Amino acid sequence: MITSKEVFEKRKVNLDEAYQMAMQLVSTPQPDDWDYKALAWCLIDLIKRDSVSSQRQYLAHYKQQLESISIDSRDSILTDQRKYVLSLCSPHIDTIRQAKSLSKEGKHYESADLYKSILRQGETSIEVQTSLAWELYKLTKELTASTPVNLNLAKRYINDYLQLNVEKPSLLHTCFLQLAAKLAAGEGFNIAAFVRLWNLEYLRPEDYQRHISDDGKSYPALAEKVIQQASKVAVKTNDSVRLEYILPYVDNAISRYSDNIWLTFYKAKILLTLGRQLEALSFGITITKAKANDFWAWELLGDISLTTDSDAAFSCYCKALRCSSDINFTTKVKLKLAHQLITKQHLPAAKLEMQQVMEFKEKIGQKTPAGFNEVINQSWYEGTIPAESNQSLYVANSKKAEELLHSQLPWVHVNLGEKYTVPGKENKPKRKLYLGLDTSSVPLEVSVPESKFSFDRLQPGAALKVKGEPDHNKVFQIFVIENRNTDAAWDVFSEKVGVVDHVNRSKNLIHFIVDRSCDGIIPCSEIPESFEEGDAIALKLSRYSTKQGVRHRVLSAQKTEDTPEKSVMRKFSSTVNVSGGMGFTSDDIFIPPPLITKHTIEDGDQVTGTAILGYNKKRSTWGWKAIKVCQQMAIS
Repeated sequence: MITSKEVFEKRKVNLDEAYQMAMQLVSTPQPDDWDYKALAWCLIDLIKRDSVSSQRQYLAHYKQQLESISIDSRDSILTDQRKYVLSLCSPHIDTIRQAKSLSKEGKHYESADLYKSILRQGETSIEVQTSLAWELYKLTKELTASTPVNLNLAKRYINDYLQLNVEKPSLLHTCFLQLAAKLAAGEGFNIAAFVRLWNLEYLRPEDYQRHISDDGKSYPALAEKVIQQASKVAVKTNDSVRLEYILPYVDNAISRYSDNIWLTFYKAKILLTLGRQLEALSFGITITKAKANDFWAWELLGDISLTTDSDAAFSCYCKALRCSSDINFTTKVKLKLAHQLITKQHLPAAKLEMQQVMEFKEKIGQKTPAGFNEVINQSWYEGTIPAESNQSLYVANSKKAEELLHSQLPWVHVNLGEKYTVPGKENKPKRKLYLGLDTSSVPLEVSVPESKFSFDRLQPGAALKVKGEPDHNKVFQIFVIENRNTDAAWDVFSEKVGVVDHVNRSKNLIHFIVDRSCDGIIPCSEIPESFEEGDAIALKLSRYSTKQGVRHRVLSAQKTEDTPEKSVMRKFSSTVNVSGGMGFTSDDIFIPPPLITKHTIEDGDQVTGTAILGYNKKRSTWGWKAIKVCQQMAIS
């Protein structure tokens, strides 16, 4: 019986016989993949041979057979070879060869012209269309490298490409997206329109990868870049169809590139342009928190608020102009504020804003914005004396904007802590606050400048409430502080019961443990009672972060009759193995040598006692240690 291996061997010495053998193989009841591969390779070689000879009468038959064979796309060599030889079967093969030769000579325009002529004659193969596409890419790339760019010709080549049937996604398709991104950096190329035609569903995994240079600098991924570019243009042109198209891709990009604040900015702008102000607000707030010192962030928040809360918008525009006095950038927001001032009948202030914009535009030789003349031609304008300055107005009307920034944050209950200073900064005192983020956890300790609130009239433990959230470094930032209506002091603290697991008499310290995530040290001088190992201790604790992790601070500690959790202290009754003066129970509780000696415990004794949980730093493991042995008896 013939095998595929025999076909491959015969193919090297007699191609026609190998072909006949392969045909017999695939006609058997159950041919396998290798049988079809053997036939495919024979057909590939036959087409290569006959396409350059005068014997071309069988090419159509070979082509039909090769096209009917199902080939695994993972076999890239066979797939590429089939694609290549199918193109050799074209009746236009001589013209195709001429076009390829011209391309190698760098004559891409002439090569593209030949491919176009082939397509006009009815050729529909993907191979010819792909070859033309590569010529169009090379021509467009040459144009983008020139100065100035012939934009109209570049757009024509790109449009020609978009009419072709080529493989997508592919390197070729990505190459055109790269050209578009480059053209979009200038004027006159609408990348929002292009990406819809290109179809962002065809982005490859590689297109989402950022580039890291040799010096470690990160550059935006192609997908990240074009989505941002398309978003900007779609917003600028106010095209709802393109805005709706790009929005899900912006969402995807935000999830991938959370550090790119501009994606969130354009998400807010897209939602605003689509009339979805309530959705836009949360993204506007996110942007403004991250860029609270930048006028454009407050301007965006004002634009979002304009139709739902004109007072908030007015306040945001005031806040924006407090952030920047550079009229090179703030003319738009000044005009927006002027319109608000006119509505509120603050006409001298409005005229000042208008005059400043007009004087700046005249100075740089630019026309005043659309609608400007309509305002200055109103009856009130000529007879109104402009205000000398609007700075105090900005300050007086910024509070509502600041409140809006934190409006979506919940109030957190807080107790006031002590005032302190950092060495070398005695003129900048700070105040500790204890945040009750939830009822079950230990309060979080944070610090704020003493000047942030009127703390002096309050006693430590006083009830306050704050709005804040963790920053990108997970440090909790306080934005707003207010009094809380209760007389209960230290009410965010709940008592925790732990156990003293070590007493260091030489350093006059005790160590306690509440659970595996909560332990600490207390100087004996700070507690009125003396403690022994195994004593239960009632604690009020706060937590704070260090480079080494979370640490706990003790506000108060005292003895208690309450029992610590069994997770840190438990009774035991077990058999002991004694070796080298140390003991280990059958359930892995360590009995220190002093207890072994004191109670004359011997190997195999049954021991009852109390054990506490401890952490072995050398081994980085948790384990149990006996602190009391109540009785022992020998096992007979």
